[in-house]
Amino acid sequence: IHLDQVLVEFTCKNPRPSLPTEWALCGEREDRLEVLKTSTFALVIAPGDGQLVASAGCGTRLFEALEVGAIPVVLGDHSKLPYHQFIHWTEAAIIVPKPRVTELHFLLRSLSDSDMLAMRRQGRFLWETYFSTSENVLNTILGSIRTSIQVPAAPIKEEPAHEIPHKAGKLAGTDANLADNGDLDLGPVETEPPYASPRFLRNFTYTAVDTYRTWNRAPGPFHLFPHTPLDPVLPSEAKFLGSGTGFRPIGGGTGGSGKEFQAALGGNVPREQFTVVMLTYEREEVLMNSLERLNGLPYLNKVVVVWNSPKPPSDDLLWPDIGLPIVVVRTEKNSLNNRFLPWDAVETEAILSIDDDAHLRHDEIMFGFRVWREARDRIVGFPGRYHAWDVNHQSWLYNSNYSCELSMVLTGAAFFHKYYAYLYSYVMPQAIRDMVDEYINCEDIAMNFLVSHITRKPPIKVTSRWTFRCPGCPQALSHDDSHFHERHKCINFFVKVYGYMPLLYTQFRVDSVLFKTRLPHDKTKCFKFI
Repeated sequence: IHLDQVLVEFTCKNPRPSLPTEWALCGEREDRLEVLKTSTFALVIAPGDGQLVASAGCGTRLFEALEVGAIPVVLGDHSKLPYHQFIHWTEAAIIVPKPRVTELHFLLRSLSDSDMLAMRRQGRFLWETYFSTSENVLNTILGSIRTSIQVPAAPIKEEPAHEIPHKAGKLAGTDANLADNGDLDLGPVETEPPYASPRFLRNFTYTAVDTYRTWNRAPGPFHLFPHTPLDPVLPSEAKFLGSGTGFRPIGGGTGGSGKEFQAALGGNVPREQFTVVMLTYEREEVLMNSLERLNGLPYLNKVVVVWNSPKPPSDDLLWPDIGLPIVVVRTEKNSLNNRFLPWDAVETEAILSIDDDAHLRHDEIMFGFRVWREARDRIVGFPGRYHAWDVNHQSWLYNSNYSCELSMVLTGAAFFHKYYAYLYSYVMPQAIRDMVDEYINCEDIAMNFLVSHITRKPPIKVTSRWTFRCPGCPQALSHDDSHFHERHKCINFFVKVYGYMPLLYTQFRVDSVLFKTRLPHDKTKCFKFI
């Protein structure tokens, strides 16, 4: 009735060896994969022997289906799929008892397109992460053993920051443009020196029961990326970041006090700072002005200047004294990927990635930091962009026009978690970083792809800002027409690498209405803002 195409072969010229109660594989592997590439579902029939919970033939059939993106339909609920104690297979496969075989067509027809896409993506994630190479298989075995005996995973790698010596000049003044905050308090005055985010190793009481969700959320950060199994899959669930900073269990705060919104940082992590990471290339005057504008910024831990130029700073260059450390990091080569290296000098979970010509007021930065603290697994920033489908050329386009909808936030002025710097630099496919180096472009698009791919959430845009360039600064490369053509190419190439378009649209934007609303100290009554 539905004109569904179903292929069932009962004869085979070249059957593969199999167990007595097992359905044999037919033909060569290449021939089977060609059929599966055009298939939405692949039938995997469990052995007839009820005491035989797994077999080589079923495993081969399962892995071949996952490899090409077909959804395995396992007939026989007594069978145990690989690592079933860790992997939630129902998110990637359909498992049906054999007596219900007559209902199989109806069950498959009940799946929506979005469900099938999610299952195929999850299946591909499982294949790429745990079964695709001998190295991944070995890591999976070791990871399962490590989890069973509750041994922590190895610490993540941090990039050593080779500091360039520099001398500070006079105390930085207050930029009149930044003082335009009215009578708005930016937050409590920090009287203590900069402090780092707490570092956590995985708790030794973290048991295999707790890993059930961690292995099975799709797609995790390691879809298409080999990794050590049981490393965190979703930032919101991760408990470990090794020797670096990590997504830590959130403790209780001091909320409900009725204080003014500006009188306390609030939230569930009431004591926290962020690090500014600023990429620069041979624009010393612009850089000095940008650093001076950071003077007096609340909750700023330090500034890490990524010196992307092969030439060292001028000997007579006087750096502004903003009352906080300014670490100037020497890089091995001029690469936009250096923006996202997980420098060991960054000691906070929160990173504000900002261009050296970005011009943001302190209240805007503070508001962005507060919003990020409510969505720590997202990119939170100011300039929004979106991708669009070109029907005529059947390809993706990058669009910077003003729009109510967006799918990217440029990392020239955005908050993100340090963990994503680790993923970007060491886990994301090298082909993406190579293209960024080739075009000297698109590193912000690559980071948006990565985070949306991991979280399956769009970024968050704050305020109505659509640009952030400082007035009077030299014209950036983004004004060149070739800049947009290259970004079109980047988006289409990244889609090929990921195998799908991970960016998600959103019309959600956070504006500073509550940020500018004062609640009297003597009022404990709750207010609702709509």
